[in-house]
Amino acid sequence: MTEQTQTLSLVLRTIRSGLAVTRPELSRHTGLGRTIIQQRVDHALRAGLLSEGEPAPSTGGRPSRILHIASGRGAVLGVVFGATHLHLAVTDLDGTQLADRRLPWDVEAGPEASLEALFAAAAELLTGELADRLWGVCVGVPGPVDFARGTPVHPPIMEGWHGFPLRERLEAHFAVPAWVDNDANVMALGAWSRDRVSAGDNVLLVKAGTGIGLGLISRGRLHRGARGAAGDLGHTIVAAESRHRCRCGKFGCLEALAGGWALARDARAAALAGRSPFLQERLDRLTVTEVLDGCAYGDPVSIELVTRAGELVGSQLALLVSVFNPSTVYLAGTLAQAGDVFRAPVVDQVTRGALPLATDELVITEADPDRAEGVGAAQLAIEELLHPDMLGEWLPHGSPRDAHARERAGAEPLYLS
Repeated sequence: MTEQTQTLSLVLRTIRSGLAVTRPELSRHTGLGRTIIQQRVDHALRAGLLSEGEPAPSTGGRPSRILHIASGRGAVLGVVFGATHLHLAVTDLDGTQLADRRLPWDVEAGPEASLEALFAAAAELLTGELADRLWGVCVGVPGPVDFARGTPVHPPIMEGWHGFPLRERLEAHFAVPAWVDNDANVMALGAWSRDRVSAGDNVLLVKAGTGIGLGLISRGRLHRGARGAAGDLGHTIVAAESRHRCRCGKFGCLEALAGGWALARDARAAALAGRSPFLQERLDRLTVTEVLDGCAYGDPVSIELVTRAGELVGSQLALLVSVFNPSTVYLAGTLAQAGDVFRAPVVDQVTRGALPLATDELVITEADPDRAEGVGAAQLAIEELLHPDMLGEWLPHGSPRDAHARERAGAEPLYLS
């Protein structure tokens, strides 16, 4: 990695963040001299990675033009496998969404069937010039991931996925660089990318759906931990004496008491006991979706179940808020769709349980599900493409697709000098 690669990457990623979008702002924000900034901006303009827009508001002297990550050149595919659905999004390098598809899918169908569904859906989105513009792919899955290898690791709800060479299969099919990460991580990036300036650089995203996960952004970077296990909130123990066994094999996990599948289990028990006529009428198709419908309908048992889940999630989150001190917490996943029925008890428990200094300016808000999933995975792919190591490998060839083809052909790599 050369100094030129490092500084070019820094300039591109700073512009992407929106923290500095003119040459003078870039110099002040990065600490790089004006000559270096001018050289790197000129290089990026020639390479088609940046474009110049309208003049910035004048502060005296000649106004600088606002710099943008160029659209219309490369594109990336972001994919998220939920437990019960598949979401795909294609975006420009500036994050603008170009195509989108969501379809029902059971991730426990296994990796081969799941890849077939992904490839078929992607083929419908990547038509014409979009297929030629594809530069990278990122897939989020609902379980622990070895990010360096691109493989799921003992995912509790993904039978047959452990050690599956997912990144290798993606790169072989799409012929571009690919990445695999936990779904909560990519959702955190997606939610945060839209309002980074207001949200701050220390952010949590709680995904409360069929399972419960956590994405953590620290100082503007995803925090994965030493082995990629950071954020496994759903399998922290909240009731050691509980007789409810989690799908991970332990008893008393947060997910076993507050996850979507646990709410469906408790809703079925309530319906069979005659406590809820609303749920009783839906016994033949009872899932967490029906519980959310019950909340909207005003069913007391459904509201009780979702409120209790919010209290349990909020209680665990309070500890994290005190330890990590985020400026923003996003709520995502199926339970977040219940609105204040879920959010209010989460906020109450965090306020009660966390330090006042950590909560007096804390924002807890729902994430946009469309933005958080497929677009979030696409955001991760863009971040990785602009990382100094990756940038230095592909830019001399013109595009990541060309560099990937050269690598597969066994040619010696070129580096940005």
